[in-house]
Amino acid sequence: MKNKKMAPFQKIGFLCMIIIWASLAVACGAAKSEAPKLVNEQAAKPVPAATQAPAAGQADEKKADDQSIALKKQTPQARIIIYTGNIALVVKDVSATINLITDLANKKEGYVSASNIYQYGNGTITIRVPATQYQATLTELRAMAVRVDHESSNTQDVTEEYVDLEARLKNLETAELALQKLLDERQRVGSTSDILDVYRELTNIRGQIEQIEGRMRFLNNQAALSTITVDLWLNVLSKPVSAPTWQPLEVAQEALQMLVSILQNVVNGLIWGTVCGLPLILLVAVPFGFVIWRFRRWKKAQSELKN
Repeated sequence: MKNKKMAPFQKIGFLCMIIIWASLAVACGAAKSEAPKLVNEQAAKPVPAATQAPAAGQADEKKADDQSIALKKQTPQARIIIYTGNIALVVKDVSATINLITDLANKKEGYVSASNIYQYGNGTITIRVPATQYQATLTELRAMAVRVDHESSNTQDVTEEYVDLEARLKNLETAELALQKLLDERQRVGSTSDILDVYRELTNIRGQIEQIEGRMRFLNNQAALSTITVDLWLNVLSKPVSAPTWQPLEVAQEALQMLVSILQNVVNGLIWGTVCGLPLILLVAVPFGFVIWRFRRWKKAQSELKN
């Protein structure tokens, strides 16, 4: 009887458990369906400007990198360098060495700009050779000598000056074109004074252009051809015992000429003394002699009076 009375309560409890389980299942399903919706809504929202800034910054950085790469790909300015050198060589024969250096300059497609042979056998020669042959030429010059007494090299970088000249030339040429157009216009409708003013300024611009072009040609020439000055000294062991320039006959002739010059000076002195000195002597001696004669006469007269 007790089990039959408990059956309804058991049914009610079981029904409540089913209702609670169903409620939990519905709640979990709703939570799962809302989570993707929130995610989709957040993805659909526009990104704020603050979040887009890094992307823009990355674009600018990429653009700057592209520009730097482009600058690196540009051809760099060729350096314009002037080479000058001076070398002193001790040689056995100066004249023969000068001929060898002349042939060397011609072989290097250069030329000799100056050459001198001094007394006692020493000499100097200056050559111009292409800058690409500068070091090779020095090497061959050293091989011609008994020994190298001293050597110096100098390089002058004129790239900055040349670039500045190019910029100035470009500006002046632009100004010249503008002035030429203005001159053509003034010649049609302008007055004579306006035409002269424009022509004067145009002449000034043309003079500056020619001056700059001349300087640029000079720098190009100096950079294309290096300058090497070679001092040649005769080796002491190769010098003759007697001086090669001593000539006894020439010395005797010089001594004779000196003797003739001395005799000429003596004769010239006698002539000057006779012509100019004799009248002066007479002018002084006559009055002085008269005074002495009068003094003696007076003294003689006084002695006679005493006697």
